[in-house]
Amino acid sequence: MRDHFTGDSVDVRVNEKCGAYIMIEPTRIGPTEELLHKHGISFTLEDGANSCIGTPEAAVIEFGKDADLETIQRVLDSVN
Repeated sequence: MRDHFTGDSVDVRVNEKCGAYIMIEPTRIGPTEELLHKHGISFTLEDGANSCIGTPEAAVIEFGKDADLETIQRVLDSVN
């Protein structure tokens, strides 16, 4: 999956407090939720104002501290 702002791939990041997460542009929330549900990946969608990490310009999808980072990244990388 590519970030539409930068063209870079969306990478799973880890925060000591929140665990694994990705930041995406809000217009990609629906398709990203579908993709994650399809692959059985649990997540919480946070808005910028209330997320552990984030800004109003970016949606944050948090996977938690026990997330399988390799699986999540593989699923994200499967989308162009």
